[in-house]
Amino acid sequence: MLQRLWAVLRSIFGFFLRKAEDPELLLRQYIDDMRAKVPKLRAAVAEVLATEIQLQQQVDHLRKQISDFDQQIVAALKLGYEEEAKTLIAAKAMAEESLADTLEQLETAKKASHQAKEALVEYQHEMERKISEAKRLIGQARLAQMQQELAEVMTAFEVGTPSDVLERMREKVAERTARAQARVLVATSDVDARLREIRRASAQIGVDEQLLEYKRRLGMLPSPQQVEGKGS
Repeated sequence: MLQRLWAVLRSIFGFFLRKAEDPELLLRQYIDDMRAKVPKLRAAVAEVLATEIQLQQQVDHLRKQISDFDQQIVAALKLGYEEEAKTLIAAKAMAEESLADTLEQLETAKKASHQAKEALVEYQHEMERKISEAKRLIGQARLAQMQQELAEVMTAFEVGTPSDVLERMREKVAERTARAQARVLVATSDVDARLREIRRASAQIGVDEQLLEYKRRLGMLPSPQQVEGKGS
C-alpha cells in the first residue's frame, strides 16, 4: 500500500516537474521576454531623440539670438551708443560660446540617436530571427511529445508489468467473480442436495417396481386370484 502511495506521489511530482521543464512553455516565455524588451528600447531611443531635438532647438535659438545681437550692435553704433554696443558685443560673444558648446553636444546627441536607432533595428531583426527559431523548436517539441506519448502507449500494450492498472483490475474482477460464484454455490447447495435425494428416491421406486414385475413373471409371487381367494 505504501509503495503504491509513493508511486502516486512520485507521478504527481513528476507531472509538475515535467510541466515546469516543458520546452514549449519555456520557449513561449522566452518569446514573451524578448518582445517585452522592445517597448523599453523604444522608450530609450525616444529619450535620446528628445535630447537631440532639444539641443537642436537650443542651437536654433542661439543662432537667432546671435543674429539679433549683431543687428542691435549695428543699430547702437549708428545711434552713437558705444557703451550699449559694447554690452551687446559681450552678450553676443557669450551666445557664440554657448552655441559652440551646444553644437558639440548636438553632434554627440546625433551620434547617440543614430546608434540607438540602429541598435533598436538590429535588436528587432535579431528578435524576429530568434522568435522564428523558437517557434520551429516549439513545433519540434510538440512532435517529440506526440512521439513520446505514442511510444509510451505502445510500450504499455507490448510490455506491461504486474503493477499495471489493467493487470490489477483483471485480478480484482477475477476475485469478485470467484466470490460471487462461491456465494451461488453455497446458496444452491441445499437445493441440489434435495434434488439428489428426490432423484435417488425416484430411482429406488423404479427398481422396486421392476423387481416385483420380474417375480411375477417367474411365478415367485401369488397371482391376483390367489390373493383374492385368500382374502375371501
